[in-house]
Amino acid sequence: MRRNRIRGAFTLVELLVVIAIIGLLVGLLLPAVQSAREAARRMQCSNNLKQMALAIHNYESSFKKIPCAIMGSPIDGHRFDDDGFGWQSAILPFIEQQNLYNQITGHPLWGAEGALELNQALSGRPIPGGEVEVATYRCPSSTLPKIVPEFWAIPGGQNFGPLVAEQRQMIGYAVSDYKTAGGSCYGNDGAMHKRSEAPWRRFADFTDGLSNSALLCESSYVTGNGTTAPTRVEDWPIWIGGPGTDESIRTNGRTNAPINCKCNPQRMLFAINDDCAFSFHAGGAQFAFADGSVHFSLREHLLRHLLQHPLDFRRPNTW
Repeated sequence: MRRNRIRGAFTLVELLVVIAIIGLLVGLLLPAVQSAREAARRMQCSNNLKQMALAIHNYESSFKKIPCAIMGSPIDGHRFDDDGFGWQSAILPFIEQQNLYNQITGHPLWGAEGALELNQALSGRPIPGGEVEVATYRCPSSTLPKIVPEFWAIPGGQNFGPLVAEQRQMIGYAVSDYKTAGGSCYGNDGAMHKRSEAPWRRFADFTDGLSNSALLCESSYVTGNGTTAPTRVEDWPIWIGGPGTDESIRTNGRTNAPINCKCNPQRMLFAINDDCAFSFHAGGAQFAFADGSVHFSLREHLLRHLLQHPLDFRRPNTW
């Protein structure tokens, strides 16, 4: 007698259970995947800082001095005090960007004070090459745009809409996520300075020792001209130099400029000032020291260090 074969199938309830289990597994695995990706991005960011620190060492070996932070006016408070080519332009040949360096240095205003403002007045466009995104100058975790836009809504201030860039000579240049260490509460005693301050130091001048002196750090944020009714975006970090503001290329380790500026990347508008180290990594930022080592510094660790060693910031070159 022929027996009828009935083909088995999943019921709707069984399918829903399987889908729920798969969703649960994905939910459990997703944080681990995201954590692994962030660890890889942070490692790449650390490598960027190390490459720049080594490039500065090679620059110093070649020219017997550390690059000038901004080749602006030699007179403090001059109109072009904060405007000119910067240190990241100077080290391009040492990070395998010789062609880009040749393009930048071939510009008639190379090395001139007020180069970015004068170029804006003459051409209305960025200096050729300055719009090129350099991978070594970008943190993979950063969400800042590649190029400085004319209008941008600062995170945390979306209710105010896109704000205009403060200086038109900022617009169109490639963004950087790193700055140099400019000093502390007690003066311009950091690694690099403007031409009007104390430019062209040597590593031999670092009295605290290279392993105790900050050279570079992450500083991947912009500020507005206020938090209640901002009207413009200030201090875009760009690698070519200072577009009328030295906060585009350097930070200061003052006690009122804590790491991440008492906010986070989602509330960038509420940064308490424009001098902070700042990153898209949770809890702190990465620093390259003058000996070439790279360290991740937590806000809590910095505060604890200040409480235990309150006089450290009085010594030259110490962050």
